[in-house]
Formats: sequence, C-alpha cells, structure tokens
Amino acid sequence: MISMQLRRFLVAVLVAALSFSASPFGAAPVGAATLEPTITFFGGGWGHGIGMSQYGALGRAQAGHSYQQILAHYYPNTTLEPVGGFGVSTVDVLLERRSTVAVSRPWTDGVPQAGWKVELRAGGELIATATQPVTATYANGTWSATVRERDTNGNVVLDANGAPKLIELCTAKCTGALSFRVVGGTHVVVEKAEGGDNVGVPGGTSPTGAYRGGEIRLHPGALGGGCGGAGEFCVMHAGVDLQQYVKGIAEIPRSWPIEAQKAQAVAARSYAASAIIRRAGNGNAWDVENSVNDQYYLGYGVELAGCGNWCPAVDATAGVVAVHAGKVAETYYSSSNGGHSAEPQDVWASGSSRPYLPARPDGFDGNPSNANAARDHVYGLADVSRWLRDHGLDVGTVSSIDIDAPPSGRVSFATVRIQGTKTTVTVQGHRLYEALRNGCLATPGCDALKSTNFAIRSVNPYIDVRYSDYFYLPVQWMTTEAITTGVAPAWFGPQQTNNRAQLATFLWRFAGRPAPAGPSGFTDVRADSFYEDAVAWMKEMGITTGTSRTRFSPDGTVTRAQAAAFLWRFAGEPESTERHAFTDVAANTYYTEAVRWMVEHDLTTGTTPTTFAPNEVLTRGQIATFLWRLADAPAAFADDVDLPDAMRATE
Repeated sequence: MISMQLRRFLVAVLVAALSFSASPFGAAPVGAATLEPTITFFGGGWGHGIGMSQYGALGRAQAGHSYQQILAHYYPNTTLEPVGGFGVSTVDVLLERRSTVAVSRPWTDGVPQAGWKVELRAGGELIATATQPVTATYANGTWSATVRERDTNGNVVLDANGAPKLIELCTAKCTGALSFRVVGGTHVVVEKAEGGDNVGVPGGTSPTGAYRGGEIRLHPGALGGGCGGAGEFCVMHAGVDLQQYVKGIAEIPRSWPIEAQKAQAVAARSYAASAIIRRAGNGNAWDVENSVNDQYYLGYGVELAGCGNWCPAVDATAGVVAVHAGKVAETYYSSSNGGHSAEPQDVWASGSSRPYLPARPDGFDGNPSNANAARDHVYGLADVSRWLRDHGLDVGTVSSIDIDAPPSGRVSFATVRIQGTKTTVTVQGHRLYEALRNGCLATPGCDALKSTNFAIRSVNPYIDVRYSDYFYLPVQWMTTEAITTGVAPAWFGPQQTNNRAQLATFLWRFAGRPAPAGPSGFTDVRADSFYEDAVAWMKEMGITTGTSRTRFSPDGTVTRAQAAAFLWRFAGEPESTERHAFTDVAANTYYTEAVRWMVEHDLTTGTTPTTFAPNEVLTRGQIATFLWRLADAPAAFADDVDLPDAMRATE
C-alpha cells in the first residue's frame, strides 16, 4: 500500500522508465528539448524549527492570542518569572572576530558629533582619551592603538609619503585586553577600521555599529577564550545591561503586533539568560554571539533607526523569563517551523529532549506572509543525481528515495534509502539535505531548501507531466505500482487517446497481473503481444466480450462510457442507486449503472456539473485519474471481489 503522507512518502520509480526501454504505447512527442524528468521535494520552514516559530507567533497574535498564550504553546510546562532571581544582570556579546578595528565617538547621519571622548583602557587602567576614531590592531603579541594627527583646523596631517600621520596611544601598558568607553554621550560606534564598514553588518553605515552602555572590549586570540588565532581578537560589547541588550536584538519586523513582539522579547531574554548561565566557566570570553549561532544583535542601532513596537514590548516584559523546574528555559526559536515544531534531538546530534520543547503541529506557522511555510522545490533528476555524486553518494540516476522521518518532519537523523541505476545507499538525512542544498546553491537560479523539514513529493520521470496537472499524482502512482512505463522514454503522453489494449493492460496490471486460464480466442489479439494475457483475463472475468464474437479491436479508442463500464465490471458490478445530474446519461444504457457507481464513490465529477460526455474519447491522463481514485476507494468494490495489492487504501 502506498499512502500519500507528508511525513513519510515512498516513491519507487521504475528504472525501466529512466533507462529508456522501448515502449509498446507509441512514440514520444517531438520538441521541448530543454525539459527533463524531475524530482519534487516538499519543504517547509526556515531554521531549526525548535521552540517558537516567529511566524507562528505572528499568526497567533493576529488571531488575538496574548503573549502569555503564545509562550505557553511554544514552551509548555514553563512559568514566567523575574530574571533577577537567577543572578543574571549583564551580558558580554561577541560582535565578531577581527584583526583591526576602529572605535569612535557617536555619529548622527554619518557625521561624528563634537564634544565626545572615548577612553582607552588596558587591564582596567586608563591609558588615553581621544576625540577621534581610535584604530586598534593586534599583531605579534602586542597592540597598536593610534589616532590620526590633526592640525589646529582639524585637518589630517600627512607624513612624507602622503599617508596619514599617526599618533601612538599605546604604551607598554597596552597588553592583554583593551576596552573603550564613551564619555559624555549615549553610545559608542565601532567600525572594522576607520572609514570601513561597521562591525557585524558588512556594507552598513552609522548608526549600525552603535552600542550603548557597558564597554567595547577587545580580547586577543592569544589569550584564548574562543577569540581566533594569531593576530585576531574578539570585538565584544561587554557588561551591557540585559534589558538594553534585548532592545538591541533585531530578529522580527518591528511593525508586527505588540503581543508577538512581547513573546519574542521574553523568548530572546530567556535564551540569553540561559546561555549566560549555561556557559559560565566554559572558558569563552563572551556569553552570547551575534550570529545565527545565538542572536542577531544590532545594539543601539535599533533605537536610532526606530523601535516601532519592539522597544515598548521589551519594556512591557522587563526582566521576565520563561522558567522550568527552577531553571531559566533554553527558549530556542526560529523564523518558521514549516507547520510542525521539532525536538532538539530531531535536529542536533547532541540534542536531548526537554519537557518544554516538544514536537507538535503548528497551524499558525502557515501565515499568509510566511513565504517559507511550505513550498515545492522541483529539481531536475539529472541535477539531483549529480549533486549526490558530488557529495560522495554516487547511485547513478536516482530512481527512488525513501525517508523515514519523525513526526516533526525533520530528516536530519532519519534513515534515508536512495536507490539509483548503479546502486542503493542508506544514509542519515542530513547527508541528503547537505547534498541537495549545497548543489542547489551552486546552481544558478535554483531554489534551495531552507530547512531539514522536507519530504519527497515524487520522483517524476516524465517531462510532459507537471505538478500542476490534475493527473500528476495519479501518473506517479501508476508508475510506482508498475501499471505504466509511459509511451516512450521520459514521456507519459497524458493527452494521447487511450486504446483498448492499453486500458486492458492497465486493469490487468492493477489486478496484479493474474495468469489467465487460456487464450482469449480473439483473432485480432496477436500471440506474444504486450496485451495478450490482459485481454484473455478480461474476457475470463467478464469485463469484456469484445467488439464482436471474434474480435477485441485492440487499437480501437475507448470512450468515457466504455471506460466506466470496464471499471464497474472490474469492481464486481456492485449495485448503485446514486442520483447524478448528468443530462447526457440516459436511464437505460449499458453504462448507466456504471456512471451511477462512479459518482457514488467519487471516481468522477463529469466534464461539467451536468455532463459526463460518455462519447468523448478517453485520454491517458483521464484513465490514470480514474484508476488512482478507484485505488483509494475500497468501498467501491463488491463484497466478493478481492482488493488489488496496488490499492492506496484498504479499508
């Protein structure tokens, strides 16, 4: 039984369809040389998906949920308590690792303000003050901290080589870590180098690199603490008040509803506090990192650029954190969970379960503004096969992928079986994800998966079948169940007419290829033809009597009325009293009962609400759809008929 499920979907495409074997059903259409077989991945979410979905919080706020209700959903079994009871009040933030940086007075609209001074300290001792940018460089175990010399008019003095003349501020006391504090103002601006981009935001301009309170600390990599190698140092905003730190976090649009902002503020504060406590004594020079590893921290730039709803939300929840069992909860969050949150062990090798981080459905994540809630990623089968090969998974041309994912849909540690024309491999899901994402990112115009929450929608070996087609899933099912191999290599021919030999073959294969007791006796059914056994079985089962006593007419077309009759007989001719609105189906035709039966079991809705079009020639796309629907309708079969093994549903 093949079931169409989002979380676990097995698609087994016949290798014969991919190896271009000869087909008895005709030749391929000409043209469309750029088309190719495809594989469709259904991907949802952006980020790890653990804890709160920010788009889910948005959807809940829009639905009238309070921030307490939002937090209770994403972090069940927690309570909201003051952070003061946990001894956390300040935080050291790693902005980035650099080899040269400039620290200067505040700027407004790109202009440095007068009357501000920056104090340079080493080991806590004041070394110098400056009213212009201080450029600090660490190399060979020593610091170089300089300012540009200026004349009485404020112009930069040049040396004999025409370069700015520098005044050295550092002395022998400039060892270990340096720190800078702004005097007489609200904040200090940090740049990568004088005139360069601001720390943490390449390409940014003031006030992006503005930080309020605490100090800017430079910790050399030579001192350890996770600050890089020789010549590098950590640039940190150290000793910043926790409330001020949370105001500097910039991770959701500031125009979102206030309750979503409050939920984000508590989640951000709780995560930071738990990180400070968890990492105490681990040897790092910092508590949290300004990156996707922790939180995106813009500092005072948030307030300078306009807080919107964010600062009021931070103030309204001041000091509030989520607590579980007497400890600050590790309140992970991400942009989108794709409709289902994940547990830590679904995503991280070292992840362990927590009562407040369950895997659970999240319908609110599918907010209309969330472009990453769920989407199809359609890749060329040749591309996917190449991406896998480049990632050390050379299976030849991919023919099937089976992912046994957990309820969250995260494939990271799921067992994945990839079958190809060369071999079959079994790997953990993160290897498949890495191969797909890295390969797609290296392919111009490719839409890469954004999370490990994805499933295989289908492997489609046909270039004339698209996901938007009504017959897409029926054709994939028929291929999976070996009911069809197409009309030619990589072509299904959905708009081509379906002849009697093809229909007989489809029904026979659906039935499990039963061996007939003897030949059909029809003079126009050639021995050793692909449909010989199928026609003999149909006659034996009373599904057909031929077009005459001696002829079956294998090349004859099939009308929709004939197809209805064949399917009804195939199902055992169950009685039906269903009413229908088709004005073109008379009361006493050979197909009247069959059409009633098809309507009763949702096998057809007609060509319009009032027409069945009984004399219209049946297409291959239509018969695929009829069979696919019948395979999901066990109640459509008579009680004395055994259900085919290829049924999609059995009860």
